[in-house]
Amino acid sequence: MENIPHLSTLSEVHRLIGYDRVGRDVLYAIARKHGVKLGKRFLLPRRVVEALLEGRLDELEPNKNPAGAGGER
Repeated sequence: MENIPHLSTLSEVHRLIGYDRVGRDVLYAIARKHGVKLGKRFLLPRRVVEALLEGRLDELEPNKNPAGAGGER
């Protein structure tokens, strides 16, 4: 899993996990809870992608500053 970048786009994660294993809506829900929003783009940190691949996403703490909160005008 060393080839996973520090931040991944949702399309990169979707391709990595497999289009038939997880839906786009689920990825957006995960990104809103655990990801980072940069402009209009959601990014998932490596720790979240690894947890998702290993089936331990429920062990992660949500972001203190969820995507889309605080910085938008």
